[in-house]
Amino acid sequence: HDAQLCMARSKDLIHWDRKGILLPAYKGTWNTKWTKSGAIVPQKINGKWWMYYLGTKSDSHDYMGLASSEDLLHWTDATQEPVLPRKAGAFDLRVMEPGPPPLITSKGILLIYNGADDNLVYTTCWALFDKNDPTKLLARAGQPFLRPIKEWQRVGQVPNVVFTEGMVRDGKQW
Repeated sequence: HDAQLCMARSKDLIHWDRKGILLPAYKGTWNTKWTKSGAIVPQKINGKWWMYYLGTKSDSHDYMGLASSEDLLHWTDATQEPVLPRKAGAFDLRVMEPGPPPLITSKGILLIYNGADDNLVYTTCWALFDKNDPTKLLARAGQPFLRPIKEWQRVGQVPNVVFTEGMVRDGKQW
């Protein structure tokens, strides 16, 4: 009945080695319900691995959390509160969930994330964190850059969803 952030490894995407729960539900510093959707920064920073993840607080809203690890298997909350603050009436007021692995750029750690408003309309947006301190938010989107506009995005089993989970590099673009 509950989501918990887990890990499995595979060299061929057919045979899997399950590593188990990384961040258990109901046991975080602030994330007192679900944990899911981890996006691991692709290189160590200050001797640690960092992972942005969705955690649910007691108010039943989904927030962006940050955890750290020395071995990619044992993770702990890196902050006492979520790393993205809420903004009243914002497009990501209800849900803030990481998408693809973050990119390390000259400006910082670029995190593409999925946000949902109080009507559960899912959009895609970005946040930029300090590349030397992954807890420090430098900037974030004022508006999403992808919205559900096509009929197949607006109608269906789960309506009003654009949900970005991966990116492909094409020359100098993603």
